[in-house]
Amino acid sequence: MNPLYLSGFGVSLNVDRARLQVKDGIKEPDVEPERLIVQPRNPRFDSVIIDGHSGNITLDAMKWLMRHNIPLFVLDYNGSLLSSTLPKEPTNGPLKIAQIEAYKNPEKRFYISKKLIEAKIHRTLDVINWIGSRYDLPTKNKQIIHSELQTIDKTKNRIGLLSQEARVAETYWNILYDIFPKKLCFNSRIRSKHQNNASDPINVLLNYGYAFLETQCRKALNTVGLEPTIGFLHETKQVKYALAYDIQEPFRWLIDTTVISCLEEKKFNQKDFFRMDNYVLRLKPEAVKKYLKILREKFNSSVIYCGKSYHWDTIIQLKTQQLAKYILGKTKEINFSNTSPCLVNLDEKELRNRILSLSTSEARKHGIRKNTLWHLKKRAKERKPLEVYSKISDKLTNG
Repeated sequence: MNPLYLSGFGVSLNVDRARLQVKDGIKEPDVEPERLIVQPRNPRFDSVIIDGHSGNITLDAMKWLMRHNIPLFVLDYNGSLLSSTLPKEPTNGPLKIAQIEAYKNPEKRFYISKKLIEAKIHRTLDVINWIGSRYDLPTKNKQIIHSELQTIDKTKNRIGLLSQEARVAETYWNILYDIFPKKLCFNSRIRSKHQNNASDPINVLLNYGYAFLETQCRKALNTVGLEPTIGFLHETKQVKYALAYDIQEPFRWLIDTTVISCLEEKKFNQKDFFRMDNYVLRLKPEAVKKYLKILREKFNSSVIYCGKSYHWDTIIQLKTQQLAKYILGKTKEINFSNTSPCLVNLDEKELRNRILSLSTSEARKHGIRKNTLWHLKKRAKERKPLEVYSKISDKLTNG
């Protein structure tokens, strides 16, 4: 994942002597916007994301992007995906016919929906375990989600699956509501009408993050040749790109954990946001660039799958390909759950408790100075990942 992000007033893309001429938008008075000249057959980005107020794109620029297989995405004022222009998809009539038939087949549609929900619950538990390594979470909440996972095989229809997803989501967002800083005024995303028109910083970050995730899912579907408007879990008549939203479900944790880490590490502050006339909160262009860099690092992090190391954007592509194979009858099953992120630090909570309970005399026996112990206790009390030098950690664990 390596998108080119453009924003502001007067964004421009055109072609001169086969080279793509890119001009970023104006964000501040008297500040010259950045310019970029890209040689043909040598682009250093794999997509273009525009969050601009005004500008122009020539037909030659559109052709240049499409011929280099670079999709173009335009964000709306609230951070949601407004429009997209994708490279020519593979001509795969049999796949599209099979996709429609699978949609009309109650058994197949239920099976695909079940696998999506199953994977989402698995990743939800991963996130909760990760959070639980440094926060005191009610045991009952984790039990509720674990129970839903255990009983998913007993669910007989898609309506039952959606009910399970709703219960898991409500429990999950209640957990996040409890750990998010109250000063940020987060409103749960459950039954909320303002999700896409966020009025608090956390929902703003989530909206932008989910929009970036959607771009990756749309790109994967386009590459494979699946029809994005025909989904299995989401109702086709309710949303524009139902299958894109389906594919997002097992990977939403990428955005959630990124937002949680950003909050814990205080990477954003009030100066990164501005409020519009309709009271909708937005990220400033430079903050979006900073956020996009963080997301790029997240999507480019490695995961071992089938004995090989992949980036998460590649995993999305692979899972989309596997879905296409299942729809075509080339495989008898599909599994969205078997790409597990490495999130949980099982030793962190124990180490945190060890530091908080350590007396000055005990610390001295382990070769830890008084001022070092003070800093350790201060870190252990903070609601963010606990970072301890390896030498100090060895002294604490070996003692």
